[in-house]
Order: sequence, then structure tokens, then C-alpha cells
Amino acid sequence: MFTDIVLFTLVVGIGSTIALDLWGVFTGKIGWMPGTHWPSVGRWIQGLPAGRLVFDGSDTRPFTASEAATGWIFHYLIGLGYALVIPLVWGTDFIAAPTFGPFFWIGIVISTLAGLVILMPGMGGGVFARKLPNTAGMIAYVLVAHVVFAIAQYLLALMLS
Repeated sequence: MFTDIVLFTLVVGIGSTIALDLWGVFTGKIGWMPGTHWPSVGRWIQGLPAGRLVFDGSDTRPFTASEAATGWIFHYLIGLGYALVIPLVWGTDFIAAPTFGPFFWIGIVISTLAGLVILMPGMGGGVFARKLPNTAGMIAYVLVAHVVFAIAQYLLALMLS
């Protein structure tokens, strides 16, 4: 049972996060929006203990390897966390017979809201991207990216079952 949860979390968490990253590369190449700049997120996270709750972009120094690593590690830990929530909430039997519902709630609803009400404001874009010039476009991008994430979670879970 424990090993099933660990395997599920690793495969679904890492695999779906990779799918999300590939989606960001793809959308950047077609000119929609690039994926999240994780070194910026790393700078934001590293500034939190010093009371810098919002990344305002005024620090124009080049990003450090530590900031990049912090951002990327944070990103993958979040993906692992979302994957872990699924068997913890829906039970370990879910691993053998996954359905799309939990991936809808965790992979789309919760992760999209987290992006729009935690990460977006933390990165200076305001709640629901209200401080950005293309609020509706950013919300659409975040939503579609998390649909890709949830579909990848579900397909990876099916592959494991």
C-alpha cells in the first residue's frame, strides 16, 4: 500500500509536471505565452523569509543557480504534492481504478486557483492576474495549462493501474 502511493505520487506527480512544462515550451514556440519562469519564482520564494511577499521585478540582477534550482524544485514538489493528495483523499483503492473526477478537482480546479490566487499575486500579477495587461488571456492560459496537467495526471494514473 505505501509503495503503491509512493509509485503513484512519483509517476503521476513528476510525469504530469513534465507535461505541463512541455505545454509551456509549446505555447511559447507558437507565440501564445511561455511557461512560468521558475528562476523568478525561486527569487520570490527565497525572498519570503525576509518579508518580500511579492516579486516586483525591480531586482534586475541575473538569476542565480540557487534561485533557478529553488523555483524548479518548488514546481516539482507542488506537482508531487497534488499527486499525493489524490490517494490520500480518495483512498488507495483509487490507484487501481482511477476515474477522472479527482484529477478534475485537484489538477484543474485546485491547481488553477492556487496559481491565480497564490502564485500570480506572489509574482506581482495580482489576484486572478488583475494587474496584468491581458488578464483574461492569462487566466485562459493558466486554465488550459492546468487542463493539460490534469489530463496528464489521469493518463499516467491509467497507465499505472
